Order: sequence, then C-alpha cells, then structure tokens
Amino acid sequence: MRLTARPVLGIILAAALIVIGFVYLLKGCLAKYDERFAKPPVLLFEKNGKSVVFAITEFQKTVSYSRKGGMVRKSVNTTYYIQTNDAATAEMVAEKKVKKQREIKNHPVEIMGASGDNAWLFMNEPMAFDAFTLELKADKEVLEKKNPSLSGKFPDERRYYFFNLSDKNIYFTAKDGTKWKLNTQTLLANQEEYDEEQSPLKQQIGLIEKAEKKNREDQDSLYQQKNLRPSKQYASGEITREEFGRLQKLYFEERTLLSKALDSLRLMKRMLESQERSGEDLERAIKNLQRGSSGYYNLKINQDTVNGHWFGLYAKNEFDKLYNRMQHQSENDETARRRLYKSTVQRNSNGDWQIVKENATLVDGNTSFLHGGFLLDKKTALPVHLTGPEAFLIIHKKEVGQKAAILISRVTQEGKILWTYDTNLTDWLDWQVNSKQLIITGSNNAELSGSEANVLLCIDLVTGKAAGYDYFKRKLINQ
Repeated sequence: MRLTARPVLGIILAAALIVIGFVYLLKGCLAKYDERFAKPPVLLFEKNGKSVVFAITEFQKTVSYSRKGGMVRKSVNTTYYIQTNDAATAEMVAEKKVKKQREIKNHPVEIMGASGDNAWLFMNEPMAFDAFTLELKADKEVLEKKNPSLSGKFPDERRYYFFNLSDKNIYFTAKDGTKWKLNTQTLLANQEEYDEEQSPLKQQIGLIEKAEKKNREDQDSLYQQKNLRPSKQYASGEITREEFGRLQKLYFEERTLLSKALDSLRLMKRMLESQERSGEDLERAIKNLQRGSSGYYNLKINQDTVNGHWFGLYAKNEFDKLYNRMQHQSENDETARRRLYKSTVQRNSNGDWQIVKENATLVDGNTSFLHGGFLLDKKTALPVHLTGPEAFLIIHKKEVGQKAAILISRVTQEGKILWTYDTNLTDWLDWQVNSKQLIITGSNNAELSGSEANVLLCIDLVTGKAAGYDYFKRKLINQ
C-alpha cells in the first residue's frame, strides 16, 4: 500500500509536534529546579530624590536533574545579570544580562564598590555600570582605549585589583608588575604605588590633610585678592574708601567661613588621630565587615558615644563586670536581656577616654532587648546614628536560639522605642544604611546556601515600614 505525500507529511508534522511538546514539557518540569539569587554585597545609590539597590544576580537554569535516595545530581547553565530595585518599594526597576558562565575564566564574580553613579564589579574583568540606567561605562576594552600604554597589560585575575573605599579608586598591578591607580570617574590610570594594608583611618586623615592644605591655599589667595590688592589700590587712589570698605567686609566674611571650615577639619583630624592611636581593632572591624557578615555577633557592638555621653546595652551582670575602659566589642550571651545605660566619659591620666561608670544610670528600666546590641555601620564599624530625633538602631532576637529571627528597633537616647520590625531572618548576609533607609539582604530559602541571597528588605527609618523582594521567586514579598 502506497502512502501519499500528504499523509506522510502529516505524520512527520505530528511527530515533530510531539517531540517539541515533549521538550517543552521536560523544560517545564526542570524549571522548578531553577535557582536565581543575589550575590551580596549590594550597593545603595541616591540621585535626585530616587534611591535604587544595585545587585549582581546569578541564574542557574537546570538542564538535567536526578534524585537517588538522598543524593541529588543536577547540571545547570549559569548566567549572570545585574539588577536594580527601587529602594522604597523594593520593586524591580531593571535588569541586564551581562555574561554566561562559559565567558568567565576568572572568579570570583562580585561587586567591588561604588563611585559616583557607577557600580564597579569584577566579572572576568573590571566592569562599571551606571546604577540608574545599567549602561556599561567601563570594561577592559574601554579602559585600554582610555589608557593605550596599558593595552594588553590589565591583569586577568581579581586578586590584582583593590577597590579603595576611602577615595573610591581602583589600585592594581599590571601584568608587567608596575603599580597603577585607576581614577574611577575619569577612567584614566597613572602609575602610583599603594599599600593595601594602610589603615583606613590613615587614609581618611590623609584626605583631611589635603583638604587643610587646600583651605590654607584658598585663604592665602583670598588675602592676596581681597585684602592686599585692595589695600594697595586704595593707597594709590585707584579705588574709593567706600569700595575699599566693601571689599574689606567681603574679605572678612569669606575668611571667617574658611576659618570655620579649617577648624572643623582640624577637629575631625584630631578625632581621627585619637581613634587611630587606639584603633587597630576598629580597622580590623571595618575590613571584616566589608568581607560580609559572619554571624549575628558581628552585626553589633554594645557600647556607643554621642556628644560626650556613653551609652551601653547590658544585662545587670554584664554591666557589673564592665571595665571603665571603653571597648569595641560585642557581648555574646544569647540569653541576656539587655537594657540601655547612660553615663559620661572622661580622659584618664594617659589621655585615653574612659567611662565614668559610677555615674551610669538606666535610661528606661522597663525596656530590655534580648541579645541586643547597636547595629554597626559597615563603612565605619561604628554604631549607626540617626537624627530627627537622635536615635540608635538596636538589633535583638525574637527568642533564644541560633534560628531565632532578628528584630530591629529605632530607639531614642531617652529609651523610647519608635518602632520595631521583625526581619524574619536568622542572619543577614549584607546590610547598607543611609539617613533614610536600611537595606538588608539574606536568605530564607532552603535551596540556597552560603552567601546566596533571595531576600531583599528595604526599611524606612522614619516609619519602620518595610518592603521586600524575593530574587528567587522574582516577586514582591508580602509584608
């Protein structure tokens, strides 16, 4: 029996549709094993009243999956994206595919830091993206065009690049061993050696010293232009007495402003120098915080100073054992219900600050915080200070145990709790804070591990209200 062309074509078409349908069915079945997550840290950007959270996200598309007993075997195709979310609503604003796994020969894939509106990251090469448009601003090709003498000399490995959080520039070692500084705003590089181990405080002091020098130069220029020159002009009759008086008034007004600015710089420098003399622990803390959280204990400390006053969060037995010497450390008794103490500080015979412990009083004896402590600012490794009104961010636990959720409260210096928010996270992988918002990333998904984050929380520091986003499910979290 002979088949005509039309039935044969129909059979082939039907078979093709069955195969295609099976492929789509298989893909649909495998899709439930796909994973998508953010790779902390994230970056918080502000511009013209708008704030966005910038993150690298990793998407693992499952292509095969099998389970035998307790053993799971899975193979995936990995793609890296960048993504921004509105820092107020947590809604996704934009995303952009950057590289597939096969394009990446050098790891890790990670965020390096922020400079202006640009997010700098390492993804097989140094790259920069505009945080608000996701436009590519720099990669190795762009940098080589900007710096022809470095063509073919930018290193391939991440370990040769150092993003300096103080001046927001990148210091790197070229392939020929020469040391360079890359200006992250102009994208121009110049030969400059940098000691990565130099203390962050010394770097800040160095920047202040440059500002002091600039201020003195401005004062000298002001003297020449608006004092010495008008004096000579008045003496020679080139300007009237009234004009000379007007210029003198301007001179003294501007000199007063510059002098006040110089006084502020000197005060800031003295404070930093004081910290630097006893700040080795603080320097280590800053570096440790930049590497990411390694547990609840490292999110907080239990002492703070504000305007000459000392504040401490301690249970009575902890306070009784406390030394007068100020300490940058976190208490670790997870069962302690801590209350807020207040006292004054004074210098001892060696010039070091110490607590006047005998003057300490309980701010509010009725309020306590389970395993509480002052939340640290990652940029300074010092407690976060809020204004309007003056307040602390105190983190504490919902109940005892390592799996207990972390709570956060805004508490005034008088001990009044303005609000409390339950993060429903047992640990934070990263957090960023500015004057308006606290941004937290963490994980509550059993499919993820290590530093893989699915949860983004955006907390309004005035109201305590929060918005959340799940990177894994790609949708908002109901609050």
